[in-house]
Amino acid sequence: MMTYNKKYIDSVEYDLIETRKRMWMMERKKNEELLKKYQQAMSDLEDYKNLYMRQRSEMENYQRYIEKTINNIKANANADLIKTMLPVLDSLDAGILHDEKLKPIRSQLIKILSNYGLKEIESRGKKFDPYLNEVVGIVKGDDDIVVEEVQKGYILNNEVLRTSKVIVSKGGNNEQDNRN
Repeated sequence: MMTYNKKYIDSVEYDLIETRKRMWMMERKKNEELLKKYQQAMSDLEDYKNLYMRQRSEMENYQRYIEKTINNIKANANADLIKTMLPVLDSLDAGILHDEKLKPIRSQLIKILSNYGLKEIESRGKKFDPYLNEVVGIVKGDDDIVVEEVQKGYILNNEVLRTSKVIVSKGGNNEQDNRN
């Protein structure tokens, strides 16, 4: 049998231990690098996720903006068309005073226009509202009550298209102004 020198064995053990230490250090370094790469990848993933969410939110906001813009364009186009129809309604109102047979035509036209958001302002017998009514005459009577509509007013999609021209009563005053 062969006998080994104690120094030689110690030297081999030392080399083995040192080799293991180096391997362990290399693995540790490699693991640290992998951990850093993993952490960077997770950070990048989070950044991309946030970017995606922002882009998605911006796209949804843009779609809502486009829809709102299209609806406004439609509403304005309808408003322009309906405004041009108001003199026709005024003519029908004047014609009804002479011929009741025009009432169904006016009703039909109002029904069609109401499908596009037009509403008549009902003022007669109600308290004067400066947002809905324009005073064209004042008569003696209860304060601020609309006694007569000289010209109908209209609301389109909750916005005043044309104010009603009205005669309003004022308490204790004689007829002061009556412009027709």
